[in-house]
Amino acid sequence: MKFMLRIALQLLAIFIFLLICIEAIVIGVAWLIWPQLISSGNSSEHYEIFVTVLCLLLFLATLLLIGWYLGKPLYHMVVWIRRLANGRYDPPPAWDNLRACESGRLKFPYAIYKELFEHLRLLTRTLHLQDKTLREVEQTKREWIQGISHDLKTPLTYIAGYSAMLLHPEYRWSDTEQRQFLSVIQQKAAHLQELVQDLNETVQGEIPLKAEKTDIVELVRRTVADVGSAPWAADYLFSMDSDPDCIPVFCDTKLVTRAVRNLLVNAVVHNPAGTRIAVRTSLYDEGTVEIRIKDNGVGFNETSTHRDDALHASEPAGLGLSIARKFIEAHGGS
Repeated sequence: MKFMLRIALQLLAIFIFLLICIEAIVIGVAWLIWPQLISSGNSSEHYEIFVTVLCLLLFLATLLLIGWYLGKPLYHMVVWIRRLANGRYDPPPAWDNLRACESGRLKFPYAIYKELFEHLRLLTRTLHLQDKTLREVEQTKREWIQGISHDLKTPLTYIAGYSAMLLHPEYRWSDTEQRQFLSVIQQKAAHLQELVQDLNETVQGEIPLKAEKTDIVELVRRTVADVGSAPWAADYLFSMDSDPDCIPVFCDTKLVTRAVRNLLVNAVVHNPAGTRIAVRTSLYDEGTVEIRIKDNGVGFNETSTHRDDALHASEPAGLGLSIARKFIEAHGGS
């Protein structure tokens, strides 16, 4: 109500002001042309026609002024709303020109709609934040799904490798060896099920963490043993040591395992046979845990581990490293 009352009072004041201006202009012009008529109080036909025409012209000019006063701010608001409808969540370029440089207040005649302009500005900011949040959530979802799709290749490689060994016609595997192979296939099939379940994980802007207390040394040791025992890693030399022998930490064991496995698999896939892969876990005085994976292979461009756009299927090395980096960063590490 205050907003409507203020607009009504402002329009009434402007209307009265314009009427006074019209009256003053009519009297002033008549005084210049027919001063004797004004002083005597008598009128003539020419005088009445002149006053009528002049009042009509001034009335039309008044309508134009009122239309400009009401329409110009509405035009800027329509332009602003059209920008919002087109997904452009920033104030229009003319927004700064509508305000005074020193005080920052809206200029005449925009000040009459100051509440509307303020709500448009708040709406623009809200839509911009919502759009930014939505894009971040969608980006995280894409990276989450792409990371799981990438990690699905590892257990599939195990299953394919051990299945091929079991079906190889030139080898006769003992019952113990066959059970061992089938046990690995079963484990990797269970791992596949976990990854498929992770595809349905609700991701809202951040990688979901399910932290629990675990021995990071044992976790890394099991991962090294798992990768080192794969058929496609038989020609690579793995070593593992730790200082101290047990380092309890709170972490998401599944994500940390995936991160370490990605680094180990990259060290195998992108290096020639005979490469030495050394893994070491350390605990520093300030409580920082370091997992160092080092190999004497061919290496690759260091910047690949820091690129934000490394998640592309055409760059498998960058993809695996980027996944590992994101999982570690989700734990507050680097």
